[in-house]
Amino acid sequence: MSDLGERITRELTIRYIAVLVVLGALALISFLALARMISDAEGSAELVNLAGRQRMLVQRAAFAANRLVIAEEVDRPAILHLLAETLDQLEERHGRLMRGDKTPPPPGILEVYTAPPWNLDQDLRAFLARGRAVLALEGRPSPSAPDLAVLSAAAGGSLMRSLEEVTVRFQRGSERQMDELMTLQGVTVAIGVGLLILSAVGVFRPMVESLGADIAERSAAAARLKESEERLWRILEESPMGVSVSRRSDGRVVFVNSRFTDILGMSKEEFLGSKAREHYVDDAQRQVVLAILRRDGHLDDAEVEFRRKNGSPFWSLLTIRSADFEDEKVNLAWIYDITERKAAEQQVLLASKVLDTVTEAVVITDSDNRIIFVNPAFTTITEYAKEEVLGQNPSFLRSGRHDPEFYAHLWWTIAEKGHWEGEIWNRRKSGAFYAEWLSINALRDGSGAITHFVAVFSDITHRKEDEERIWRQANYDALTGLPNRSLFLDRLNQAVRQSRREKKRFALMFLDLDGFKAVNDTLGHAAGDVLLQQTANRLSQCMRATDTLARLAGDEFVVILEGVHGRDDPALVAGKILSLLGKPYELEAGTARVQGSIGIALYPNDAEDGPALIRRADAAMYAVKRGGKNNFLFAADLPPEA
Repeated sequence: MSDLGERITRELTIRYIAVLVVLGALALISFLALARMISDAEGSAELVNLAGRQRMLVQRAAFAANRLVIAEEVDRPAILHLLAETLDQLEERHGRLMRGDKTPPPPGILEVYTAPPWNLDQDLRAFLARGRAVLALEGRPSPSAPDLAVLSAAAGGSLMRSLEEVTVRFQRGSERQMDELMTLQGVTVAIGVGLLILSAVGVFRPMVESLGADIAERSAAAARLKESEERLWRILEESPMGVSVSRRSDGRVVFVNSRFTDILGMSKEEFLGSKAREHYVDDAQRQVVLAILRRDGHLDDAEVEFRRKNGSPFWSLLTIRSADFEDEKVNLAWIYDITERKAAEQQVLLASKVLDTVTEAVVITDSDNRIIFVNPAFTTITEYAKEEVLGQNPSFLRSGRHDPEFYAHLWWTIAEKGHWEGEIWNRRKSGAFYAEWLSINALRDGSGAITHFVAVFSDITHRKEDEERIWRQANYDALTGLPNRSLFLDRLNQAVRQSRREKKRFALMFLDLDGFKAVNDTLGHAAGDVLLQQTANRLSQCMRATDTLARLAGDEFVVILEGVHGRDDPALVAGKILSLLGKPYELEAGTARVQGSIGIALYPNDAEDGPALIRRADAAMYAVKRGGKNNFLFAADLPPEA
């Protein structure tokens, strides 16, 4: 319908423009011609007037010349002035008449001026010459003066007839121009009338026909439009978004769909007629909406808080457009309840704040194990900034303390079970090692494919150090740094189990220092402690990496020698120990000397469990002490009563 209207309008416009252009051109041409002819007519009228005045000037010049004959002397200057002025005017106007002044002279004018029988130009110039000759005379002219006689004769003779002929011919030219003007006007009117008739046939008739077709088309279009509007209202009514229409003049709601009233928790009857401003939570938000509407003319997806009928607030996305509704300016508003989304956003925000504040590091990677998120705790623990690690594989943190089989098992567990948790050592940016407790979970989509990995770990380095310290305090001697009784018993039980399983032998040696009490008594307990520390160092020089050296209490030490083949190996070690112990100890308080007594029990020859081996070795050691000290003795060599 709009295309048809545009086409009709375009065609009518073209035709009207064509008619107007022709009429305008005709009017312009007619105007120019008329203006020119009017100008020429005005010029001709002026020429006719000039020609008529020439006759009067000739008569006045002759009259003035004849008055000089009879005039008193006192009047003579005025008459001379009149004569001179008349001659000047006569000469000036004669030139204008010959040139045609503003318009060329009509045909035949020049003939009167230059050709016989008139020879007006020649006669008039002769008249002017006679008149100026009279002016040049001194004193009163004689009535019989030739120049005076010629002037008088010209005023009533051929000169006047020639001037009369010029006037008549100028009048005829002016009348001819008026006839041409009337003819042009008649032609212009006839052409204008003809064009109007043509426009009526070529423009108005098609226009009437087009208007008839247009009216029919508009009627059909109006019916279609009404159907479309009804369909639109049904769509708005059934829209999943809340839709309302409010008048801009007073803000009252004139239309609302069911979804809108459902969101507000009220009926249509309650909502229709109410003012839109009444449903905002506060006026500050409404003022912001109005400011945006004044600035931009519309509002798009603004988050605005409204209030339900029961008073509870809710968040919505608000869109407003200006429109015309039943010849009124209205605001068309859409709202979408985003209360749940806002709650979810708050949860996400809370989760984000939690991630930013927890002491555990959180790392999220994509399915290719490329880092896409780390929290501040990650930087605190690893010393790597977020910008340094995004897009990287977390493997750059590896410390090298774990073999490839460790990581292969870790990823196999995640692939199979979706989760792995355990202790792992990594390296900080500074190069320092740290222990962490790591938990990795695989996230999957609906098809079961892994989309992300989430790793959470905490730095347990200090805890490990504390545990190590506590374990050492529980298992190592604080003075010498050697394993204490508890760790010794554990190592002894392990040696028994391993030797029994692998059918191997080991030796258990009990050592007690001889003369240690005298050092404490003479040099002091501090010196005794230093001596014990040096003794531990000397004993360690005799041990292998697989052997165990422990301090049980006071000056008692014990040794577990792994992998012995008979009595020769422990005897060799015992001899070396006694040799080192026999050397002087240089202490700050003075030089000290001690010796050692060693009892040796072999597994499984002397006993098949730890407690029995201890008893046998201890008995052998005391037997050495009773036998003179500074020696070693195998349990198997004890006398029967021992």
